[in-house]
Amino acid sequence: MNAQSQIDDSVAKAVHELHDNGYLPVISTGRATNELEHVLGPTGIDSYITLNGAYIKSENQVIYESELDDQTIESVIDAANNFGDTIAIHTPDVTKLYKYEPIVTEFYKSVHIEQPEVDPDFYKKNSIPMIIVVSHEGPERYQKLFPDLNFFKTGKYSIDVVKKDVSKMHGIKHMLAGLDLEDKPVYVFGDGANDVPMFKFADHAIAMGNGIDEVKELAEFITTANTDNGIVNGLKHFDLI
Repeated sequence: MNAQSQIDDSVAKAVHELHDNGYLPVISTGRATNELEHVLGPTGIDSYITLNGAYIKSENQVIYESELDDQTIESVIDAANNFGDTIAIHTPDVTKLYKYEPIVTEFYKSVHIEQPEVDPDFYKKNSIPMIIVVSHEGPERYQKLFPDLNFFKTGKYSIDVVKKDVSKMHGIKHMLAGLDLEDKPVYVFGDGANDVPMFKFADHAIAMGNGIDEVKELAEFITTANTDNGIVNGLKHFDLI
């Protein structure tokens, strides 16, 4: 996506060309499916690994879904309250806030997503694959308290929280197995901390020019920034389009 969290025409065209060339384009993201409608339409993509690998779907078929239990969620909520943070709670396609804090408005404005409503009992009534700690701080203090969870710093204000055995890498593995594609090469594009596991797994890892250093160090190729034809240039580098 570009700086406005939209899909540039050049990227949409490249993804369609990729598909026409016999490749399967897949979105692998920390976002939920309801936050991807403006991406799926222009690109025609119908296979996606969302919530950092906690919910996977292809052609309307659910391939995998993880779930955090109520006790775990309540423990992270207690920690967030102690640290002065708050929590966003995700189903695959609905997001609610545990409580409102001013940082919430900054967070959702920065990622161009409508601010969710507050429903502190939402997790008690639904299956929850992922929660987000909304915080200015990093994930370290939470990771020390909860070694059985993964905490990914995915933006200035967000720490994505999933089970320890859930990541974009595990999501790709589930996708490949579910679609009987385990013998096919995997190319991945990424820029952030939650991309590190899949970079270590993929056959070919492409770092965005605006990505963090850790991702660039693991990359086979560093393309240009997302706002400077990064996806298109990366696909061309590997002769995929």
